[in-house]
Amino acid sequence: MTEQPPLKLMARAPEDITVFSALLQDALVASADIRFIRDENSFVLLANRYCWEGDQQQPQRRLCGLKIEKVEKVQKKQMPLTAGRFYNLLSIAYEEAGNCMILTFSGGGALRLQISAINAFLHDVAEAHPSFARPEHN
Repeated sequence: MTEQPPLKLMARAPEDITVFSALLQDALVASADIRFIRDENSFVLLANRYCWEGDQQQPQRRLCGLKIEKVEKVQKKQMPLTAGRFYNLLSIAYEEAGNCMILTFSGGGALRLQISAINAFLHDVAEAHPSFARPEHN
């Protein structure tokens, strides 16, 4: 099995957000690892992402960080960010009309980030580790 190099990507356009969404599909996110840093106008989260780009014979996950800059406001929908909660990230979308990014989670939860421009970064911060199973969708 060949180890994939760590991701280190930047998003500046809507099509870049589509790539981020594909890479982060089925990422596991702890509520404690989601932050809106108002003073810096940035939103950050730490996710245990499924490595869709890797060897599918041995499922793997990798810890990665997502930072979105130029965030003016964050709205939650069915996302109680209480200690000990975990969320499964399904997608990230950019809505040009509202100039916002929407992070959708399983169970109906979502975060809507009002942004002034697309400026996001995705970095793997740890080595890949075995995953118990490949995520499945019904």
